[in-house]
Amino acid sequence: MKDISTYIKDDIGFSYEGYFRSGWAAANRGSAQTYAAGSLGRFGNEMSGWFDLTLNQRVYNQDGKTANAIVTYDGNVGEQYNDAWFGDDTGNENIMQFSDIFLTTRGFLPFAPEADFWVGKHKLPEYEIQMLDWKSLTTQVAAGVGIQNWDLGVGQFDASVSRNDIDVYSRDFSRTTQMNTNSVDLRYRNIPLWENGSLSLMGKYAFANKTDAQKSNESNNTFFELKDTWMGTAIIRQNLPRDTFNEFTLQVANNSYASSFANFSGASNSMGNGRYYYGEQTDGKAWRLISQGEMYLSDNIIMANALVWSHGNDVYSYESGAHSDFNSIRTVIRPAWIWDTWNQTGVELAWFTQKNKTEQGVSLKESGYKTTLYHALKVGPSLLGSRPEIRFYGTYLNITDNELSNFKFNDNSNNEFMAGVQAEVWW
Repeated sequence: MKDISTYIKDDIGFSYEGYFRSGWAAANRGSAQTYAAGSLGRFGNEMSGWFDLTLNQRVYNQDGKTANAIVTYDGNVGEQYNDAWFGDDTGNENIMQFSDIFLTTRGFLPFAPEADFWVGKHKLPEYEIQMLDWKSLTTQVAAGVGIQNWDLGVGQFDASVSRNDIDVYSRDFSRTTQMNTNSVDLRYRNIPLWENGSLSLMGKYAFANKTDAQKSNESNNTFFELKDTWMGTAIIRQNLPRDTFNEFTLQVANNSYASSFANFSGASNSMGNGRYYYGEQTDGKAWRLISQGEMYLSDNIIMANALVWSHGNDVYSYESGAHSDFNSIRTVIRPAWIWDTWNQTGVELAWFTQKNKTEQGVSLKESGYKTTLYHALKVGPSLLGSRPEIRFYGTYLNITDNELSNFKFNDNSNNEFMAGVQAEVWW
């Protein structure tokens, strides 16, 4: 079988990789519910069955030049009912999309023969805060063109141009207009600083390509004005012993990218709220500092962390409206005792607080904490880098303030205890 697998991958040039998570859970008040996983962490606090599958076929390999056709489809499989048909009903949790469909080449660019040059529906690599399940740096893309891994000086250069149209709402929210938008993403990565330390600098700029009718709609104040937006990122990565690491990230953004910083749970950078754009965007700015990684505290104790501080002035918030100021802190740590290669017992402790101040001077607060005790069956000691993993867990969630979300668990409760088991795997 090993020889057949090697033949398929090396000679035929086909590979297949993927990811999924799935599991069972129940709570003390009926069905288990997720609350603010992007602030309180994922362990014992995610009820979805997400998957992604990638097919990669080499279509050319000659004279140092290669071309590969790649397709990725991903989505969510519902875990509430026994019939989980895919559909476009907004109430249907069973969804699927093609997130990648592109051709990537190497050796065709004479000025950068080592670089990957791609065309199609694709984007530059994401930077994910794995414990919080959102991306500090990503691109929403319908189609694009890009170059990656271009050796330039002491580092590597990446660049892409991507399309991501936005549906802009009229001010009375009665209709939308599809507005052509594009973004430019530039990165200079892996600049050496010191032993096992590196710096990456990244910038994004998104802008609209408006029709005359859309410009007129903005000037006569019948539609919200879609403003250009930018974001800058600096990441210092320190590799630590035993294949562990820590990353420190500084980000600053304006307009709608700054609005995404203000989301109290998921905070992936986005030009709109999903595919929709609305609100009185200002020229306000937002900042955030992020620490994430894992390290050994002793031979048998490993700990992962995700810490985020965010601040914004005069930005549009999807919870508190235009001209909002906000401050938030998210803290998640996950220490675990390593029994052996295949067993760990740990706890994930999380707390967050966010306060928004509205244009009228009203303060709105959202805060909560979570405790998850778990035992994991594993295939390696790393908390963030080894899968498959099966987790048996018990979780207590408590909402201490909910003035932004007005969220309640079942029975109008502000707390929940749940127990469950979850499997997560990539290959």
